Amino acid sequence: MRLIWKVLRQNISIGQLCGFVLANIIGLTIIVLGLQLYRDIQPIMTDKAGFMKPDYMVVSKNVSTEAALFGEKPSLSMQDIEDIRQQEFVSKVGVFTSARYKVDVTLELNAHLFSTEMFFESVDDAFIDVNSEDWTFDPANELVPIILPRAYLDLYNFGYAPTSSFPAISEGLVNNIIIDLELGDAPHSIQRKGRVVGFSSRLNTILVPQSFMDWSNNLLAPNSQADASSRIIVQVTNPTDERIAAYFEAHDMKVEGDKLDASKAGWFVRLLIVGVMLIGLVICILACYVLILSIFLLMQRNHEAIRNLRAIGYTVRKVSLPYQLIVLITNAVSVLSAMGLLMLVRNFYLNYLTDLAPDYAPASLLIAWLFVIGIGLVLTAINAVLIHRSIKKTC
Repeated sequence: MRLIWKVLRQNISIGQLCGFVLANIIGLTIIVLGLQLYRDIQPIMTDKAGFMKPDYMVVSKNVSTEAALFGEKPSLSMQDIEDIRQQEFVSKVGVFTSARYKVDVTLELNAHLFSTEMFFESVDDAFIDVNSEDWTFDPANELVPIILPRAYLDLYNFGYAPTSSFPAISEGLVNNIIIDLELGDAPHSIQRKGRVVGFSSRLNTILVPQSFMDWSNNLLAPNSQADASSRIIVQVTNPTDERIAAYFEAHDMKVEGDKLDASKAGWFVRLLIVGVMLIGLVICILACYVLILSIFLLMQRNHEAIRNLRAIGYTVRKVSLPYQLIVLITNAVSVLSAMGLLMLVRNFYLNYLTDLAPDYAPASLLIAWLFVIGIGLVLTAINAVLIHRSIKKTC
């Protein structure tokens, strides 16, 4: 072995080998960093770390220009709702029920009398984000609990009140105000009292209990047909699932607010990571190509020495071994260096991920180690086979 190495080590270019190692380290680092980053952010992109926990989306049909001109009401059919319920990214679906009667509201606040028309909607209690013991309705009790959107209170305090010289009001104050309700059209209207029991950050509508909605619709509009559902609320298992945005856009539906942003962002992150990993793979392939060209050039320069070694009885395997060891050592240095760089970069971005989710637990490095070692072994095996065949042809 020593004799073979003394004969073949001539014409070895250290600069070429260092160039290959550097390029291979860059490529392997990009690949394994993309893989590990994806695995590390997966808990945050799902409900495991609580940052991207299951979310709720209010879905409705898009209003077309033709529908608006002809007065058509956009609605979701039972088939639409059932199809949404069957999607893998959906865990629960709730349907909004609208009041089929007129609602007039009167209240007195700081010696000012307010009177306006209002609307009521209801939805299953499982979708309401307000916990209140008063969220019940008894026909024998004239008090009707109401949940308002928190945005309404903010609009009053920071928009209407300052420009109208009215005082700002707190949630606690609103909860103590009794509202006079007139439900239905005279002379068949009924009088009730209403009280705000909470403010919702999830639902941008005026809510009453489902039991009250069923009771009042049967009492005040017994002969009117229930309207088709104009809106539904959907609980999704993972808001970053790229299938969510694709499904609703394909079915001409819209989601209130910016709830689809997480789905689009999740799709973009996955696409970006795959693109980065492909770039790293291309760099590795080019580096491997450069190495094999360098080895072939070295063997060409040592052509006579190789022929002489074969002539005195050395086998192809023994003559190939020094070149194969060069490939193995350079790939091993590349693998270890790439993992070292990965751990340095990972320590940097893990601080930010921990800030996003206090209970966050990063993924194991085992997959990254196995992956990068696997790539190193594959590249080494390919080069070893090519070297063996090249020397065999030379002789």
